[in-house]
Amino acid sequence: MEQKRADIAEFFAPDGVVVIGRLDRTRPAAEVLRELRTRYGTDRVFLVNPAGGTLGGIPVYRSALELPEPVDLAVISTPPAITADVVAECGKRGVRYALVFTSGFAEVGGAGAAHERRLAAAGREHGVRIIGPNTNTNAFEAIPVPPGLPGGKIGLLTQSGHQGRPIVQAAHTGVAFSRWVPTGNEVDLDVADFMEYFAHDPDTQVIAGYFEGFRNPDRLRAALHAAGEAGKPVIALKIGGSAAGERMAASHTGHLTGSDAVVDGLFAQHAVTRVGDLDELVDTAALFAKLPRTASGTRVGLYSMSGGSCALMSEIADLAGLEIPELAEPTQRALRALLPSYLTVANPVDNGGTFLFTSPQSDRLRVLELIAADPNVDLLVVGVTGAVGTMSDNMAADLRAFAADAPCPVVATWNSSKVDEPGFDDLVAAGIPLFRSFRNCFGALRAWRDYHRRRPDLRVRHTDPAPLSAASDTALGRGGVLPPFSARDLLAAAGIPLVAEDLAANADRAAALAESAPGPVVLKVASADFQHKSDFGLVETGVRDGTAARAAFGEIMSRAREANANAAIDGVLVQQQITGGVEMIVGAIRDPVLGHAVLVGFGGIFAEILRDTAVRPLPLDVRDATEMIQSLAGYPLLTGNRGRPEADVAALAEVIMAVARLAAAAGDRLLELDLNPVIVLPSGAVTVDSLIVTAP
Repeated sequence: MEQKRADIAEFFAPDGVVVIGRLDRTRPAAEVLRELRTRYGTDRVFLVNPAGGTLGGIPVYRSALELPEPVDLAVISTPPAITADVVAECGKRGVRYALVFTSGFAEVGGAGAAHERRLAAAGREHGVRIIGPNTNTNAFEAIPVPPGLPGGKIGLLTQSGHQGRPIVQAAHTGVAFSRWVPTGNEVDLDVADFMEYFAHDPDTQVIAGYFEGFRNPDRLRAALHAAGEAGKPVIALKIGGSAAGERMAASHTGHLTGSDAVVDGLFAQHAVTRVGDLDELVDTAALFAKLPRTASGTRVGLYSMSGGSCALMSEIADLAGLEIPELAEPTQRALRALLPSYLTVANPVDNGGTFLFTSPQSDRLRVLELIAADPNVDLLVVGVTGAVGTMSDNMAADLRAFAADAPCPVVATWNSSKVDEPGFDDLVAAGIPLFRSFRNCFGALRAWRDYHRRRPDLRVRHTDPAPLSAASDTALGRGGVLPPFSARDLLAAAGIPLVAEDLAANADRAAALAESAPGPVVLKVASADFQHKSDFGLVETGVRDGTAARAAFGEIMSRAREANANAAIDGVLVQQQITGGVEMIVGAIRDPVLGHAVLVGFGGIFAEILRDTAVRPLPLDVRDATEMIQSLAGYPLLTGNRGRPEADVAALAEVIMAVARLAAAAGDRLLELDLNPVIVLPSGAVTVDSLIVTAP
């Protein structure tokens, strides 16, 4: 596999290292040098400290400028206020990479943030690529590889140095890591750079990460695409929220998008598995690394040592959405010949416990073989649910003897907190995916199934900007909430279907419009100062004649003045009333990190109560739009459920795409866009109300 990130590869294999800053002068110099040479894989190690002098006869230079020969990498531990100057000196001496161990930068705010800006500028000016600051040297740490490793290795990324430690300590339970990279504050190289490196690294089979935020969406998408192309699953623990979820949004879309929904949408586009905590991250990544890359089926055969364990396994597997097929009749007959007749053998298979110490290992291995070889089983999951002396030790010893030549992948759980047992050691030595809970086990298997279902659809997406008129460009530059007719012109230019409407500046005009309409009409205030009109009683539906329209006009204007005496009111919109159909919401919001994202959900006045939505960032395509619609809990309402007419899902998908094209064309000028409701009819879809917020 070609390594397309040669810069990162060079960083990891430096031709010479200079260690700048604090020196431990209490240790023997030979020991210090030996440790540094081992860690960085080079004999060319130099020391720099402003005090100069020597360390056990080894020269200590006062500045990188004094180095007798250039080196590739500087490892810097200096006060934040001078670190930028140190990097500048490194660049002048030909150093190409700097790992900045020092903390006290943007993470402390104030002066620290200013020091960080200077550091980034120094790296750019002097051609030094920087990892950090506020990181450590774990990127060069040798992580023990379990002996006889049967699976692949995990490339680990963390934006917190400490959070990586409990993850790599899973090496003690048979999990292998190619490298652990803590990226710190990311003034230059970030998680996306190292993710792309791992995507092309032949020693890495799975990429796992603890992420607090992302800096460059284009680099991130490129890295996720590279991982998908290489067939390397990405397992992500993403915490924190974006400013999109924290600020006061004007639109329903802004409130519904939430802090993490855009990230979820991005992960869905790239088949990223998102997990909720560190143990789930380790367990899921380890499963992906240890299962054969060609295996994708998740019909599970379940085997344990008690009826209660089997029942719990079955329930949690079922809740995870996994298939628990009944074993073939020949398999069941063969199992009944080995196990007591009162035990279940249909799937799950219960051995009753006593079988584990009253039967020879040949019979015990035969039970494992029968389940694993059943034509209905893709994976064998064995629950060792308690540390029970001979029972659990024998069961684990059987798995160790069986796993290497098993006819299907084998997964085990050790559900006891007591791990100082021979059985636990045997499961680790077996090299199979090993879990401490059924929840994590079956959750990881569900993620494995979902990844293989999504992987064939991984693709490069493009969203072509909508062609906008000069008037539309002018409207986008207004700043704030667009007046109704400016918003309507912009939406029409983007190809978004709109309900027929006209403006009534007075009651007589409202009456005339109602009289000439082919059916009932809706009256609503025409004002950018009322973002959610129904909240103020500024919408009247079912208006059937001029008399009713005249009265409704007066009521709406009166309520509007009462609600906001200073509001700018153009009059009242008189709209064709759309009957039937399903009310949806389609919108767009600009996330400060990932850019524009498009939302679809069930709409109307209860949009924020139902909160049944799907979100994906740009770029997206019509397949994304369709998947978003199909992912909604209420999707059956669009498919003719319970005698309802089937709605035009393709037309709704086209509205989503039209919004995406508008957002692509508007760029940073568009903050929020709300189409609520979009009524999806048996044929077509039409937008009834809208709200557009543009940047100041």
